[in-house]
Amino acid sequence: MSSFKISLFCLLFLSLSACGFQPLYGSATQNADVQTKLAGIYIPPIKGRTGQILRNELLDLTTPKGIPAQPLYRLTIGLTESKSGLAIQEDDTKTRYNLTLSTSFRLINTADGTKTYAGSTQTIASYNVVASDFANLSAEINAEKRAALVAAEQIHQQLSVYFAGR
Repeated sequence: MSSFKISLFCLLFLSLSACGFQPLYGSATQNADVQTKLAGIYIPPIKGRTGQILRNELLDLTTPKGIPAQPLYRLTIGLTESKSGLAIQEDDTKTRYNLTLSTSFRLINTADGTKTYAGSTQTIASYNVVASDFANLSAEINAEKRAALVAAEQIHQQLSVYFAGR
């Protein structure tokens, strides 16, 4: 590695530390209690199979030690799914679909019932349609699962940033 690249890397690293950058998670930062705040969230069941996948993933991300006995917050989530055909053949059959999963969520303080944060996500997962009905069903279920996992990660990130700023 040339000395120019090494000095450029050192300069970049030093400038990053001077800008006030702090990791979102960590024990030595002022944001160390983000995980503690996330662990105080109760997530009620969400309707449907996709809602169940979304809730389970959020539970794994926010409360890995289990549902809190005395939750500080309640996270209510509404979701809508829609499918739209993309690749349309000459005989008007569709060979590819986009599954769009839209969520809106509210974080409610359980002490006084006030809404402390609200947000939304939108995730798109695509899948192909083939001659086999079983393959089509499997592809659609897989797309729902992928969309739910990405939506859970986006909700988790938004809540983490919110708690880091408080």
